[in-house]
Amino acid sequence: MKFVIPRGRLMNNSIKLLKAAGVDIDIDDERKLIFRKNGDEIILPRARDVPVYTEYAGDIGICGTDSLIESGVDLFAPLPLNFGICRLSILAPDGLSIDDLEGMDIATKHPVITEKYLNSEGIRANVIGLNGSLELAPETGIADAIVDIVQTGETMKKNHLVEIKKIMDIQATLVVNRVSQKTKYDEINKFVEIAGEADGNRKLCEKYTGRY
Repeated sequence: MKFVIPRGRLMNNSIKLLKAAGVDIDIDDERKLIFRKNGDEIILPRARDVPVYTEYAGDIGICGTDSLIESGVDLFAPLPLNFGICRLSILAPDGLSIDDLEGMDIATKHPVITEKYLNSEGIRANVIGLNGSLELAPETGIADAIVDIVQTGETMKKNHLVEIKKIMDIQATLVVNRVSQKTKYDEINKFVEIAGEADGNRKLCEKYTGRY
């Protein structure tokens, strides 16, 4: 099978999960992006591209729930995983509140999620898409606030920002190509079951496979 896992903060735990589920492929060269062994293949795109690669070039992927929602890709997501746990929040200089965002500029790597959330709250703001170093945006005057991932909160504090509203919780999740789920049904079911047990998520795994 073809597995798509992200480079970056989810990579090590994703590799551990694949190995625990019997996918014995060593990632031994940081410059390579595809690894093959015994008929299996691991593809290593950027985290935000995992859903698209899973839909068009893979069978099973691992990505954050934020990447899945932001991509708009239609994948089956049978198994939330117990790592990559964080949250997506609105961050702003101290003194601003959610009610102050009307008409302001908000920078983010998640423009789709941000627009949807602001619309749901009746807030009209200008969403600016940036690919990195979001904390610089308020400091340099590019934006009044940002929407970013918060894990420990240390980066936020060092850049004199406060969390004024959580938009959503995030965690890693197993995603499945919908065509592969039909054409490789038994093989994928078996993998999801083993991965669920390895991740300590047996109940969800059983619900998905329908074995019990």
